[in-house]
Amino acid sequence: MRRRLVFSLIALSVAAVAQEPVPIPLHGKDPSRICHGKQSDAADCVVGPKAIYAPDPVYPEKEHKAGHEGAVVLVLVVGSDGLTREVRVSRTLSPDFDRAAMDAVNQWRFIPATMNGKPVPVEIDVQVTFKRR
Repeated sequence: MRRRLVFSLIALSVAAVAQEPVPIPLHGKDPSRICHGKQSDAADCVVGPKAIYAPDPVYPEKEHKAGHEGAVVLVLVVGSDGLTREVRVSRTLSPDFDRAAMDAVNQWRFIPATMNGKPVPVEIDVQVTFKRR
């Protein structure tokens, strides 16, 4: 039985365009910087990344047998090349769930975020939900 991953981009952060600098976490402090949909007329607004390959995590057998469910929130950087970097746990569920979520997210690929039409690295929060079927 295949378990489905539910994820959502919770927050978006922007990095200055240079040589792939460390992203500056905004996490909602300046929502005017986030474009909704396509690039808008607002200067320096960011169109968020879009996941194009997001395999489901492997549901930890021990947690499945115990009937545990829940969500892990991860913070990760999506590079200007669309690759996942610097994944860390923001809200834990259990070590097994955390590891499964991180293993899956490390495989994800994105259409990178853009600012003024150019790819930029961004830091986002991702919720990975584990639900028994």
